[in-house]
Amino acid sequence: MSFPGFSASEFDAYAPPRASSNAFNRPRLEAREKAMALGRVMQADANALGLALELRASDEHPSLWNKRSVTAQWVFLWRDAEARRELDALLTDGRSLKETLSDPTPFFRHAFLALHIDADGVEVSLRIHGDAWVDARTLRARCASPEGRAELVAAIRALPEDFVLGVTDAARVPVREVTDATLDEALTAWSQPTQWWSVGWPLSRAVVLDQGASLEEPILAAFRALMPIYRLVAWSRDNDLIAVDGALAQAQAERAAQVQEATARDSAWQLRNDAEIARRRDLAATETRERLAAMDRPRPAFTRPAPAPAAEPRPAPRPAAAPVVRAAPAPAPAPAPKPVAVPAPVNPEAALLPGARVQVKSGPFAGKVGAIVERDVRGAKVSFGLLSARVNLGDLEALTT
Repeated sequence: MSFPGFSASEFDAYAPPRASSNAFNRPRLEAREKAMALGRVMQADANALGLALELRASDEHPSLWNKRSVTAQWVFLWRDAEARRELDALLTDGRSLKETLSDPTPFFRHAFLALHIDADGVEVSLRIHGDAWVDARTLRARCASPEGRAELVAAIRALPEDFVLGVTDAARVPVREVTDATLDEALTAWSQPTQWWSVGWPLSRAVVLDQGASLEEPILAAFRALMPIYRLVAWSRDNDLIAVDGALAQAQAERAAQVQEATARDSAWQLRNDAEIARRRDLAATETRERLAAMDRPRPAFTRPAPAPAAEPRPAPRPAAAPVVRAAPAPAPAPAPKPVAVPAPVNPEAALLPGARVQVKSGPFAGKVGAIVERDVRGAKVSFGLLSARVNLGDLEALTT
């Protein structure tokens, strides 16, 4: 591989004023590719030493994973997918949805070896975030044992003299000055879940630009020097100082119990739901039958009218007798004519009251006879047997009984 070194424009792309802009994705992508080339060599070295580590890189463009601000580029080696899957039940335990959404980066929950690039320079380091509590407990468990602490302090002091040990927002100590006391101070200062515990080799921007391509071998050598410390502080089956096997078994048992409880709850709900559906179906069927029965009431039987009695036979007419001619009597005097009573005139509409029999003089019902049912100022409702209709008063004529 040929490492060309990092450029000033690549460092500038991570400056806070430019961190949220997509206009600087190109120089950040170039820095990422250079770092990934170094990472592939580091991964091969780790695998050769028996460390099953995978290579990953953070996004070089604003995204959810970096909270829409690319202030740094990470290229890191962390435990492989099988080991991560085994620890997921413990690493996600206790994290709320809000915490997961506010910090969705999964690599913070594992110890890793990293090449970190920002506007100020480059650092090769071993880091453990507060969220990587399985590795954090492994580190504290090692420091709690005199033999384990002595082994860790010796490994840290064996690093090149430019390496430092420290915690985020706390003073960093050169590795040659690390003692039991300074290690305890660093662990005490590491009290917040958002802090990092790290040991690494920081390089300023000026040094990186001055050394250029010649930094390739020193960066790879720094990674190789950190691998023994990674073995001591990162949890693994061979470095299980906190009985994670028991915790994993407990987590799996709890998860199985939760699945069983959820299955039983779903089955009970399904039974209740099926019973309710059957009850509503039966109720609907009963209501339908009742409605149909109400609509199908028995009707009165049709009765044929009795036949009219047969007419009795009439006797044959007798032959007419011969007419007798008599003399016509003298005509009597004609009686005087009686006076004829003339009815007084009446208001034709005054007789058109409910109950009066009327005849329609004109209109679509002309000639029909009926009885007034209702009356108002506009007209009258007249019943013609099975038919009723509204007729203007002027079209009606009262019939005398």
